[in-house]
Amino acid sequence: MTHSPVKPLSRPEEPSADSSRVNEVYEQILLQIVRGELTGGTELKSTQIAQQLGLSRTPVVQALQRLAADGIVSLEMNKRAVIRPGAENWLMELHELRELLEPAAAARAAERITAEDLAELDRLAAESRPHSRPDWQAAAQRFDFALHLAIARHAGNFALGETIRKIWAYKRISYLAIPEPEETIEKGYGEHLALIEALRARDGETARAAMLYHLRSVAAHRTSKTIV
Repeated sequence: MTHSPVKPLSRPEEPSADSSRVNEVYEQILLQIVRGELTGGTELKSTQIAQQLGLSRTPVVQALQRLAADGIVSLEMNKRAVIRPGAENWLMELHELRELLEPAAAARAAERITAEDLAELDRLAAESRPHSRPDWQAAAQRFDFALHLAIARHAGNFALGETIRKIWAYKRISYLAIPEPEETIEKGYGEHLALIEALRARDGETARAAMLYHLRSVAAHRTSKTIV
């Protein structure tokens, strides 16, 4: 009896070319909205967008459907995609939601985060120490993601963690939308270190306060009214 060779499993974290194109269109449209280049009430025509980007209509239509599912555009009865009024504040509204959720998650994570996760965060912190290497700013972004997602993962509440993770899927948009000043990154780095120390001490209330201070500090030092 002969057996067919086993095909290697594809890596789920590697998006297909089709999904990459959808993501690209989604990000480009959302960037234009949060920058104020496309305003509320504007109709988004899939054929026109596809021509501008040199793509077929399929990824554009799928991107518009994603934007509609996220509440950024509305799909009217005749399938017209129209930007929701106020959609330019999307990132700011998500940040306000983070202020409600992430301090509670940090307090809960202080009781649950593992020594292995803390060691990994320490490693990422060392790699992203300001001005320690040419690409320290990119390393700081990786550290930023890792810390907040570790807190979401160890919040001990699946719905809370998944909501935070979903919100953080948009953080890439804010990084792309506007360059972050070095002094802002440095300040955030120090706030991240304070948060890690609260987690290491298993001090939930200090972790809660450190997270809230960090999020409010980020909002206070933003360089755009609609991007944070």
